This record gives sequence, structure tokens and C-alpha cells, in this order.
Amino acid sequence: MNRISRMVVRMYVPAAVIAASGFATAEAVTRTGRSFGDVTPQRLASLAFLLAILLGTAWALHSTWRLYRWARGRELRCACGGMMSRVRYNRQRRKYRKCLACGGKTLEGAHCGGT
Repeated sequence: MNRISRMVVRMYVPAAVIAASGFATAEAVTRTGRSFGDVTPQRLASLAFLLAILLGTAWALHSTWRLYRWARGRELRCACGGMMSRVRYNRQRRKYRKCLACGGKTLEGAHCGGT
């Protein structure tokens, strides 16, 4: 798997995990069989799964939007060509970004060193 493919997988895996955890939660709620007030377990399970699907879809749409902007040259790029992450803070409270393709870190305002 090349760097760009790894970057795309890293961006979409959280959406799949959210949807899968929603399914697991719905199964757990259905199997318990306990009702919470007027809400039946089947209704609660379907609402939990729907919420997880909506959150996973929103995450995937956001990832797609970022990839579109990256392909158009509107997102920050690493020296390897990968997309840079959001701003993070290290232990010294200095801002840095991480490359989603190669994993290289760069201080805010500098260029990515790769690796």
C-alpha cells in the first residue's frame, strides 16, 4: 500500500468504526431486553444505530471534503505530497501538524521533514 492509499484509509476508518460500534450497541441493547420507560429496546436500538450511521456518514463526508480540497491544492501538503492534519500541541505547547501519509511531524510554519 502506498502512502496516499494509507492516508485515504486513515481518513475513512473512523467512519467505519463509528458505524460498526453503533451496530454493536444496537445488538447489545436488543439482547438485554430491558425497556427504559416508554421506550422499547428495539426502538432504542434502532435509534442508536441510526445515530451511529448519521455520525459515520458525517465523518465520511468531512473526509471526502478534505480529500477534495487536497486534490485541488487547497489543503496543506507535506514534502511527500500527503495531507497535513489539524493543528496539535506538543509537550512544550508548540503547535505542530502531522502528515497523514508518511507520519512526519512539522512545527507550525515550517516544512515537513518526512518519515
